[in-house]
Amino acid sequence: MKTIKLGLRISIFLLIFSFGNSLCHAQILKRLGKRVERAAEEAVIRKSEQKVYRETGKVMDTILDGKKGNKKKNKENNSTQQKENEVNEPQNTSGKPTERNAFGVYSDFTFVPGNKLLFYDDFAADALGDFPALWETNGSGEVVNISNSDVKWLSLVRRSGYTPTMENTLPENYTIEFDLTNNGYGAGRPGSKIYFAFLTKKSYSMGSAGTIADLEILLSHNGFSVRKVENFGGDVEVKVGNRIDRVIKEYLNETVHVSIAVNKKRLRIWINEEKLVDSPNIIQADIGRYFLIQVMDVLPEEGHFVGVSNFKIAESTEDLRSLLLKDGKFSTTGIYFDTAKSTVKKESYGILLDIANLLRDDDSISLQIIGHTDNKGEVSYNQTLSENRAATVKQLLIQEFGIREDRLQSMGKGESEAVDDNSTEKGRANNRRVEFVKL
Repeated sequence: MKTIKLGLRISIFLLIFSFGNSLCHAQILKRLGKRVERAAEEAVIRKSEQKVYRETGKVMDTILDGKKGNKKKNKENNSTQQKENEVNEPQNTSGKPTERNAFGVYSDFTFVPGNKLLFYDDFAADALGDFPALWETNGSGEVVNISNSDVKWLSLVRRSGYTPTMENTLPENYTIEFDLTNNGYGAGRPGSKIYFAFLTKKSYSMGSAGTIADLEILLSHNGFSVRKVENFGGDVEVKVGNRIDRVIKEYLNETVHVSIAVNKKRLRIWINEEKLVDSPNIIQADIGRYFLIQVMDVLPEEGHFVGVSNFKIAESTEDLRSLLLKDGKFSTTGIYFDTAKSTVKKESYGILLDIANLLRDDDSISLQIIGHTDNKGEVSYNQTLSENRAATVKQLLIQEFGIREDRLQSMGKGESEAVDDNSTEKGRANNRRVEFVKL
């Protein structure tokens, strides 16, 4: 304040000295005096505002800190409550699914695998570095191991087509499932394409397959992109095509589970839990009698890797209800477990929901759940594993789907009741099943 007043006084003195007219001097003095008063008032106001800002800042910091503290406290309380709930969770006997769902995002997964196994390959019987015995290609590929996986993989490379070797053409109603992995994609690297193609005749390339339907996937620095589904060829009566353009960044350089259902003309495709294709009239003119995976520009020299494993084709015949009423039992290879464990995989949700709905619709039905294994491992180990897997399925039906415990029993039979040849991969896959018997 003193500095401001001193500067203004010097200015007044110089102005008075420069002007000789007394009237001008008076007017100037009057104006400068008002300016001094305004400057003093503004300085007081600024000082007051700064004080207010500082005090307000302190108050806001206190509020924000309080919110952070409350959020942290609430998070801790929620975590504690969740742990208590997990320990003290009561058994659900309401007939409705529990709010806490172990299947998470798979709770809308409606895929139900076919009940008659036609083809299975996990490449367990193939030597590393060889092309698998049960597949055909116009290019190359080999069986490999990859990190963080306890199964073998068929590596798909360059511009090649891959089809499973089968004695007969595919039926009208069937399902296909497999794990698909990719790696080596990102900024500064070229992209690749993957096609799932449904053919009218056997071919190792979509270009020579005639009338077909296909789904296109692009792997690029942008992510894992499901681009389009379409049919084309001279025998197509109605051209069907759809741009999907679904980019899923988190699936790039990761492993996903692919589930496909063909029901006469209808094609549905899920990747993990999300249904990306549901086209009711795309399968026409014998499309779908053969299945082909074709890759484009998968370049190992660029660090690319694309592979498939746990490949399964099953025919969809009678539904579970019909089988239960006709035979008094049914079995499924569509409930999947972690290797050598009783943990049920999330992609088993659809078949478990189907079983749960059957039980909900008819309260008079009670079931014996029986676990079966192949003959790999010791007899006693397989017996225990089968018992544990059956018990897990029972608990899931109770806890996750609201089925009353008194309607379910569980037991295991290990490897003792094989229904297929344990010397083949398909036979072992058929023997690894869960059976449901009407009580």
